[in-house]
Amino acid sequence: MRIYRTVLQGAGIAALLIATPSLAQSKIDRARTAVAEATAKVEAAEKAGASTYASESMARAQESLRMARDQLARDHRDSTINEARRASGLADQALDEAERNKTAQASNEREQRIAAEAAASAAAQDAAAEREQRAAAETAAAQAQTQAATATQQAQVAQQAATLAAAEAAAAKESSTTITTTTSAPAARSYSRKKTVVKRTRKPATRAAPPATTTTTTVETKDN
Repeated sequence: MRIYRTVLQGAGIAALLIATPSLAQSKIDRARTAVAEATAKVEAAEKAGASTYASESMARAQESLRMARDQLARDHRDSTINEARRASGLADQALDEAERNKTAQASNEREQRIAAEAAASAAAQDAAAEREQRAAAETAAAQAQTQAATATQQAQVAQQAATLAAAEAAAAKESSTTITTTTSAPAARSYSRKKTVVKRTRKPATRAAPPATTTTTTVETKDN
């Protein structure tokens, strides 16, 4: 029994001695794998624009990856694995944050573009309305000028007609002649009657002459 136990103990020690290099090799491989994974995630985040849309998270991921590589170079396997995992987590966070920020920025840009297009459309409509108003004002001004010119012509025609009428009236007045004829009634004849009166004698009566009448005749002569 003692020999059996001694053999088993020796076998166990030998197995432990054989397994130790294998375990050590496995940890270094895990460290290298962790650094490779972290490197891939950081590069993917950089390509996705995390340096622009998630600059702070991306900077922390890059710093953790740098420290993991430094620890790997010093053969600090545990710290290498920890820093590499941290770099991977920060890279994932930066990638998600970048995607959200890119989506939000795209949405904002789309809204701004829509608002700009609406403003441009409104400005175009205002400009069209202004052109229409200006054209209407020009048309009204032209009509007003035409009406004013017509009124001026009518006034000139009326003035010419009034001047002609006044000239004709003046010419007619100058060409008219007034002839005044005065006709006197013949003087009353006096006559006497003789009567034979026994006792008295009557003087002959004299009739009053009728009043003189004046007749005015106006002869108007017009030039042909």
